[in-house]
Parts: sequence; structure tokens; C-alpha cells
Amino acid sequence: ETLCNATLIIDKGAEWFRGYGEGNSTGTKIVSVSGNVQRPGNYEIELGIPVREVIYGLAGGPPEGRELKCFFPGGSSAPVLTKEHLDLPFTYEAMAEAGSMLGTASVIVVDESQPLVPLALRLAEFYRHESCGKCVPCREGTNWTVKTLERIDEGEGTPMDLDILEQVQGNIIGNCLCVLGDSMAMPVASMLKHFRAEFEEHMEAARKRRHLDDMATFGAGELAAVQEAGAV
Repeated sequence: ETLCNATLIIDKGAEWFRGYGEGNSTGTKIVSVSGNVQRPGNYEIELGIPVREVIYGLAGGPPEGRELKCFFPGGSSAPVLTKEHLDLPFTYEAMAEAGSMLGTASVIVVDESQPLVPLALRLAEFYRHESCGKCVPCREGTNWTVKTLERIDEGEGTPMDLDILEQVQGNIIGNCLCVLGDSMAMPVASMLKHFRAEFEEHMEAARKRRHLDDMATFGAGELAAVQEAGAV
């Protein structure tokens, strides 16, 4: 992208390039749109167009009959934004003011069919795997995050786990030797911020499923014991 832009700027001049864009976000940008969209792909856009035009206009939006839940505007390390942010200009400044970042302009779209707890868990597992383990906030923080999300997803979580999960992300952000820990903590913290109720509902539903599974296992064990006793 830089090499392509450089040749055009040399040919046409810097003022020509700055004629595109908005504010300090000048020129064009290659945007990669993936996730729950009908036309995933790479698109060259003028910085400053509405986010809605990127997700719905170019990439076709979520599949028919589904609504957007959230999106990562700058790759998996960017805090998620919601449909309330669709009409913001796609610029570095606007994404930062909304609490996220444009980053690599790798837009990942999540629609309402996707539960966020498993998504957050997959993301945390990736960054835990990538952690070099040199600093405590990242090494322990990514592991704590994975373990807590596993507890929630497996029906062993409690309301306190969400508070701990939120606290762990706060202890990671800004305290690591590099930004890898932050790259996990920022999106996970943003999911909790915007969708805490969904995390609570997922936790309760998982707890009920686990209870039913335990009851079924216990019932099968009792039946087997009775049958064995009858045979004796």
C-alpha cells in the first residue's frame, strides 16, 4: 500500500494526495472486511467515508435477515464498536474518539447470530499462545482471561467472574513490555463494556445446561446401580 501510494504521490504531488480524506486522515486506505458480511474482501476507500458505507455499501452487510452486533474497526486487537457507531467517519480520529482505533483497517464484522463469550475466548486463546511470557501482566493476564472465560462458557462462572475479568483487563492495559497484552485486553474489555448483559445471560444459560447434564449423568448412574443390584 505504501509503495503504491508513494509512486502516485511522486507523480502527482503531496497536495493531490491530501486532497482525499478528512482532517488528519488524508489519502486513501486499503480496507479488509471480513466476518459476517456478504462480500468480504479488500477495498480501497477515501478516508472519511461513513463506516456504514464500508460494511453495508461495499461489503454488503450481514447475511439476509441478520443484524450487526458489533465490529472491530482495526483488526482483532481493536476494541469493538456497535451499530451506534456506523455513521461515524472512517478516520483515525473518529475511531479513537469512539474508544477504538482504525489500526490496520481490518474490519471484522460480527452479527447477532454469533455469541460473544466463545468469540472472546478464541481471541484470548490466540493472544495467550502468542505471548512470549516475559512480563507478568501479559503472561498471567492472558491466562487468567482464558481460564475465566472457560469457566463462564462451561457453566461454572459466577457474577464475580465478570468483575474479575474486567479487573484483569484493566491490570493488563498499559502495563506490559509490549502491546500484545493490550491487544487482547482492549477488545475483551470493550465486549464487557458494551455487552455485559449478554455475558450474564450466557453464563446463566451455560450454568443451567451444566446442571441438566449433571442430573442426566447422575440419573444414568443411579439406573446402572439399580440394575447391577438387581442382577446380584
